[in-house]
Amino acid sequence: MTLTLRQAQRRYLGLAALRWFASGLMFPVQVLLFTARGLDLPTTGLLLALYAALIVLLELPSGSLADLLGRRRTMLLSHTAFITAMAAMAVAQQWWHFAGAVTLSAIGRALGSGPLEAWYVDTVRAADATASLRTGLSRGWAIEALGLGVGAIIGGAAPRLFGALPADGLLSPFSVPALGAAAIGALSLLAHALFMAEPQRRSAPDNGVDALRALPGQIAGGIRLAVHDPVIRLLMARTAAIGLAIVTMEILSPLQFAALLGGPERAAAAYGLLATGAWLGVAAGSGGAPGLCRIGARAALGNPLAVAALCTGLVAVGIALLGLAAVGVGGFLLAATGYLAAYLFVGVPGPLVDEVLHERVTEAQRATLLSVGSLALQFGGLVGSLGVVRLAEWVGFGYGWLVAALAVLLGSMLTLSALRRTRRPEYSQPVPNGAMSTVD
Repeated sequence: MTLTLRQAQRRYLGLAALRWFASGLMFPVQVLLFTARGLDLPTTGLLLALYAALIVLLELPSGSLADLLGRRRTMLLSHTAFITAMAAMAVAQQWWHFAGAVTLSAIGRALGSGPLEAWYVDTVRAADATASLRTGLSRGWAIEALGLGVGAIIGGAAPRLFGALPADGLLSPFSVPALGAAAIGALSLLAHALFMAEPQRRSAPDNGVDALRALPGQIAGGIRLAVHDPVIRLLMARTAAIGLAIVTMEILSPLQFAALLGGPERAAAAYGLLATGAWLGVAAGSGGAPGLCRIGARAALGNPLAVAALCTGLVAVGIALLGLAAVGVGGFLLAATGYLAAYLFVGVPGPLVDEVLHERVTEAQRATLLSVGSLALQFGGLVGSLGVVRLAEWVGFGYGWLVAALAVLLGSMLTLSALRRTRRPEYSQPVPNGAMSTVD
């Protein structure tokens, strides 16, 4: 069954919304669930570190598996792991129960990090080899952010509605979002099974055993592609720089807001509103990316990488405002403005960079390349959490924000360098399946 472009986009957006809404339900209460079950802060930190480490280890194998086994089957495996993880987390009592649930959750997250987007691009290319990817990818990024934001709002409110549940019972108030996530995950699994009609792929192995045998070679091929293609290499380095900045914002922002507002209790409500605003900002930035390209075309900035470079630079401006507030300039209002601006502009480049990356690979490596990008993002985040945050603790938040802003500026320059490479004749053949338009 060959879907039309409109059908492919509708299904892609609907499936993405369901998946990320389910994830968002658990986002604001996971740590609270751990502590409500009696886990101390070091144990909670170890569980979060286990989750991050497993995703890093599984990212490339899972993306390569999606290229070999198929996007639909990989997404069904992802949902199965996620549903089991959320159900287990809802009733977990001991640290090792949570460790098992976190392991399953990481497996589900790694398996689902790229197949749906790869499926959308494959389906569009099967329907029209010259169709633009920009609008669909931008709306996909926007719907993911909205799904997470709406899910987080509902998940954060749910424990209050079920406050009558005993805190030490099999189900506590913080178990409710986990059960809700499992239920929405089951609905999402059914929707993926019914609506993710996968186009015939030329080079897929015949069965799962052959796919597993081909997995090491697929992983190696993805790494070689990211290393040897100069445009991809530069964009992966850009992704790592952005990962460093995002993690720095996620860790330092709530602490800085607490200091500016006179304590964590006063900052909690304000930060909750700002976090919701950040998700909405990402959604608005991603959804508005095609329009910005059309506007940019009138000023010789129609190429998606030119717009991505400009907006990446504007992220650095937002971070600089946070840095100024950290050294006593402007106070909370300036910090909040910088925070929201940074997230608004960080949403724009994502789908535009993805569009360029998709045009440089065939269907046989598409999900693998998305996993390489996710791995680069997490590597940058690891450097931020271990290095930049510690620097801020030692010598002050202002220096942490300075490093984050410089990383983003480096990301902007790397994007411009990738743009220049695409204009050189030896690197200008990025289109295995169709033409990449500069204006949607």
